[in-house]
Amino acid sequence: MRPSSGRCTTRIKGASCSCNRSRNTCLKPSRIDAGATTHSVTAATRSPHLVLLPGLDGTGKLFAPFLNVLNSSVRAVVVAYPTDQPLGYEALDTLVSGVLDALPGEQSFVLLGESFSGPLAIRIAARAPKGLVGLILCATFAKNPFPWLGWARPLAVYAPVKSLPRWVRAPLMWGSLAADRAPTQMERAMSGVSAAVVRQRIAALLEVDATQALRRIQIPVLVLRARGDRVLPRPRRVGWSRTLRTRS
Repeated sequence: MRPSSGRCTTRIKGASCSCNRSRNTCLKPSRIDAGATTHSVTAATRSPHLVLLPGLDGTGKLFAPFLNVLNSSVRAVVVAYPTDQPLGYEALDTLVSGVLDALPGEQSFVLLGESFSGPLAIRIAARAPKGLVGLILCATFAKNPFPWLGWARPLAVYAPVKSLPRWVRAPLMWGSLAADRAPTQMERAMSGVSAAVVRQRIAALLEVDATQALRRIQIPVLVLRARGDRVLPRPRRVGWSRTLRTRS
């Protein structure tokens, strides 16, 4: 999520986003480990909290550039997934729900699911938890983005993901055919995540399908898509979002 200069306005049914990206207001966000037994959350405020669910690394560290320019009136809560527990979507759903339950009773919030966490955010939003007023889906998918690899799902949990040659990992992990162009932040974030965890998350996304849950969402939804996304195939970035426009 890289900020750029200028002003942008994006709209989709039921939602609009208008932001001045030239501002450089620094915010120190809350960072919550979803695997912890206790959660430290600030008292309720008038403005909705922004709860951010991370991508494949699950650390939330890649949100740093975005948080550095986020308006100071927005309280951000970054949920970090366990780096040493190979959990699928069901288990992560339980953990994230625990974080949301720990928010102050009268506190409203907007849920953002980035990349891997998109299906998870969709499932949670479909249940309409108390306080949820909006959903943001960022560079993500509602179902397996690589259907031609569905057959490999049972094998994914055994794949030597972190030991594969960089030229194999490059297109899938950071969208570049140049193996030496891995973003430093991405490599740092992934370095602390166990191989078993990465394998489990890849296996989970190869079988996920949250399209039915997507149809049940009744709150405003903002979809953010990258024009030059080289990781997610275009049909998987665009096709499923039409479901939002046909909701009853």
